[in-house]
Order: sequence, then structure tokens, then C-alpha cells
Amino acid sequence: MSAREAGLPTRPESPCIKVCRPVGDLCLGCHRTLDEIARWSRMDAAQREAVWQRLDAQARRAADAEEAERQAEAQRG
Repeated sequence: MSAREAGLPTRPESPCIKVCRPVGDLCLGCHRTLDEIARWSRMDAAQREAVWQRLDAQARRAADAEEAERQAEAQRG
């Protein structure tokens, strides 16, 4: 069953953006853990979607933090 048939968002094949910068246990390019990167090709669709969901939530938190900082800066100045 495809992601579309399962009602999941259509995603690229991988979160990899070809900017591999491992720092500790995290790649600063795609924001996956090194374990997630190593297991990606063996993950099923549900496991991959769980990673995508975490990455989406992380991106939303980062965007919210940036917006809060912009608002705070505007109030200061």
C-alpha cells in the first residue's frame, strides 16, 4: 500500500538533503539521528513516517521559536 493509499502525506524518498554534517548523534543536514540514517533503507513505511513526523514537529518548533524571537525583537525595538 502506498503512502497516498494509506492517507499519509506524499514524501520524498528520504529526508537526506546531501549536506551530511554529523555532530554527536545527529546529522545537521537532515536532522535524523545516525541510527535513523543507518536503518532508513530497512524501515517500513510506518517507521519512516514516524521519523518524518518527528522531523515535521521539530521544524514547527524551530519556526515557532524564530517567530517568537522576531516578535520579542520588534517589541524591544
